[in-house]
Amino acid sequence: MVNSNMSKYSIITLEEVHSTNSYALENVSFLEDKTIVFSPHQIEGRGRYKRKWICDDTENIYMSFVLKPQENFFPYTNLTQYLSFIVCKYLENKFSLHPEIKWPNDILIDGHKISGILAETNMQNNQINAVILGLGLNVNLQQHTIDTIDQKATSLAVLKNSYFDCEEILRGICDMFFEKYDAFVKQGFSFIKEDYINRCGFLGKNITIREAEVKKNYFAKKIDDYGLLIVDDEYGNECQIITGDVLC
Repeated sequence: MVNSNMSKYSIITLEEVHSTNSYALENVSFLEDKTIVFSPHQIEGRGRYKRKWICDDTENIYMSFVLKPQENFFPYTNLTQYLSFIVCKYLENKFSLHPEIKWPNDILIDGHKISGILAETNMQNNQINAVILGLGLNVNLQQHTIDTIDQKATSLAVLKNSYFDCEEILRGICDMFFEKYDAFVKQGFSFIKEDYINRCGFLGKNITIREAEVKKNYFAKKIDDYGLLIVDDEYGNECQIITGDVLC
């Protein structure tokens, strides 16, 4: 284990880990606010709804932000959306890519998933003690492994035909995340709303949403001021979607 201290946050690097989110939750009482748990190799990663994140022996980014709210108002429900916007912005600036957000927080490039985000909370005295914000980013994942995944996926290595330094990318994402983090905490989703919406290519289209194992068809109208998806159902009734997967 290697510790890397920086001015705004600290990074704990693990050579291999079952899950960075699990490690963070298990050690949350010992970890300070704005600690990042990072590993290039994760063997039991998971996503939303207990889905597995495919891992192999190449170096990718598996990381978890440990965030401990100090403010009375803390927009933890929008943290995954904030992180998805940050990752998109980083990929645009650093690699000249054109990522899109699939509500609420999956990141796609040309319809292929490159990143997923999972938020979990630690409770104490019926209050949120910490938010663990996990990010998986396909950096050096190779095409032969991608071909085994049961959904469209991609990686930086495939897109750019190169091999990348995961720690350099990690630092770039963390720097960008914390640069505006305090402003986001104060303002909530409204702070990123316009930029977030501009990256949601499914808006104004017919979509399918899966909640648990049930699929329903909707027309995607807009994202509201709280980051919720507003749709019309098949009868033209406006609905508010709080959880679920958008299947474009």
